[in-house]
Amino acid sequence: MNFIFGIILLAMFILALRVIWATALQLLGALKHASQTFHCYRAKRLARNRLPVILPQIRHEVDWLAMSDSVRQEIHSRNRETNRELDSLELQYQAKQKTIKLYEADIEIAKLERDLLKIKPTIVSAETEAKPRRRSKKVGDSALVDDKSAKTAQQVFQLREALKGNANAPANQQARH
Repeated sequence: MNFIFGIILLAMFILALRVIWATALQLLGALKHASQTFHCYRAKRLARNRLPVILPQIRHEVDWLAMSDSVRQEIHSRNRETNRELDSLELQYQAKQKTIKLYEADIEIAKLERDLLKIKPTIVSAETEAKPRRRSKKVGDSALVDDKSAKTAQQVFQLREALKGNANAPANQQARH
């Protein structure tokens, strides 16, 4: 029984040694490959830094002027594409600025209209309360009120027309609206 047990132990020991030996050989091969790769990379990098760049010999005559013209044209075409993008972005920016100005003008117009509405009820109540017997005073007060409201309305209209781009329109066209 001890003999069989000893043979089994010996076989297992031999098997373990073979597994360890095969693993060590594989590891040694992997390390050699890694070190060779590293040395090759390092040698290429050092050689690249040391040696000058040598162009292969060209068998036919090179037209350097034609080559420089083609390169120059390529550079100009790329610059034109960049300039087109820049121009389109500039146009978008200007359009957005004009839109912002229109919004600001609309806000200003709304403020003027609100001020006008604040003034109108005061004017209407003043006319209804005080009805003088003389016609000349009534005409004078209403003319003053109409003059202020007409000036404000005209200013609002001129501001809107100027923002729309009709600032050069004739005065009688502006008066008709």
